[in-house]
Amino acid sequence: MLRGIRDLYNRFYSYRTDVLNRLTITAGVQYIEKVLNDAFFLTKRQIYIVSAGQKVQTVLHFKSEGLDPVYVSGSSPLYIRAYDDVPKEASFIVYVPSFLCTSTSAAEDKYGGQQLTTILNLLNHYKPAGRSFRIEIYEYE
Repeated sequence: MLRGIRDLYNRFYSYRTDVLNRLTITAGVQYIEKVLNDAFFLTKRQIYIVSAGQKVQTVLHFKSEGLDPVYVSGSSPLYIRAYDDVPKEASFIVYVPSFLCTSTSAAEDKYGGQQLTTILNLLNHYKPAGRSFRIEIYEYE
């Protein structure tokens, strides 16, 4: 009987520790890097994040503002029907070593996309709202 209570206590304590660790993570780059590296037990910061160069670009305006049409790409106007029609650039780039995943597509990944799915889930959970990211695979030596 005492063994069961002790096992339950140990499980609860382990769960409590995991929750407290998740609550201490903020959307800061160093914390997101820490979460990603800790998820795969990496000690030499093999997964790292670099801010992408942001271009400020006006996509929409009213005719009454008297501005020239904005051409997002090419020479013809881009007609936007919904918010998702606007081309978006990544806010930050996550560099992942090739020993974790070989492609950003789960179907093409040598490991079946298991690590890639873990990375995507962690990034989507901890990234700041309104930010987007891109994953780049690099050869780690």
